Amino acid sequence: MLFFNYEEYKIAVYILFGFLFVLYLFLYRRKSAWLKAFGQRSLIGRFSKIPTIHRNLLKGACISAACCTMGMVILQPKWQTTQDHYEKEGLEIVFVLDVSISMLAEDVKPNRLQRAKMEISHLVQGLEVDRVGLVVFAARAFSLLPYPTNDYERVFLRILNMINENYVRFVPYGTNIGNAFILAMNTFSKEDTKKVMILLTDGEEQVITRSQVAEAVKLLLERRDIAIYVVGIGDLKKASPIPKKDKEGSVTGYEVTEEGETIYTKPNPTFLREIAEMVGGTYQHDATGNELRHIFEQVLERHKNIVGIKKKNIIKDVSQYFLGGALALLALYFIL
Repeated sequence: MLFFNYEEYKIAVYILFGFLFVLYLFLYRRKSAWLKAFGQRSLIGRFSKIPTIHRNLLKGACISAACCTMGMVILQPKWQTTQDHYEKEGLEIVFVLDVSISMLAEDVKPNRLQRAKMEISHLVQGLEVDRVGLVVFAARAFSLLPYPTNDYERVFLRILNMINENYVRFVPYGTNIGNAFILAMNTFSKEDTKKVMILLTDGEEQVITRSQVAEAVKLLLERRDIAIYVVGIGDLKKASPIPKKDKEGSVTGYEVTEEGETIYTKPNPTFLREIAEMVGGTYQHDATGNELRHIFEQVLERHKNIVGIKKKNIIKDVSQYFLGGALALLALYFIL
């Protein structure tokens, strides 16, 4: 449905159209009278390109319609359509993000950590009523939000953006998934809402992990309302070095052991699958980072419940179409 922001002035545009068309006809009659006084019209028409009456009427309609259409652009035309908007039940989603130094490997572009952050950010920006939390872990786990929030822009995304290479090099080295599970479970509220935990890691195994995962399993037996998804990231076929970079982002070298040998990192899907089975969760892996977005969206759709349907009005500015129509009419006027 077409409407105008300044609907009350629409009649003035129609009057303008009529006035311009009448003015054009008046000027055309004056011109015809002048040509008649100048000489025989048929003789003048033989030696000059004087438009016929029908062409003159069409030219008058074109110039009048062009001015009218330009006037409608000033009235700000809008097109309104109605769509069904599905209201979905809100979730509590806690992202558990691996920030160990191995996440700086660049087998996933730009690196494992940045790609994970990008896809988490994209997912959160599309949420509406869900609440989100964030736990990061390396040798220890840290809850960066005391409770899940629905203030995505000012709280969650700002905190997520703080996690960078400097942060990774500041936290203790290691990948303690068990500690991350325990802390993430305590981040959820006690409210009766669906709860989803998404743990994203490259899966570098640590000995301390297994005992703490067993402790996490005990807690999960008491909190059966939490759905757990373990998402692995990184190339499964070959090990990758961990680059060191300067302030300009140029690679200056690679992480080495105390003996001076280059450290290589490679995901351990067997370990991650075992962890997922221990906690009663689901495991998926993305070797390139290209599937992360799809995996995240699948997880959300699996737990969303539609609680109602409302009509949603979608309004689109169509001024550019009116402007294009006015230009087309002006072009036709000059062609005629």
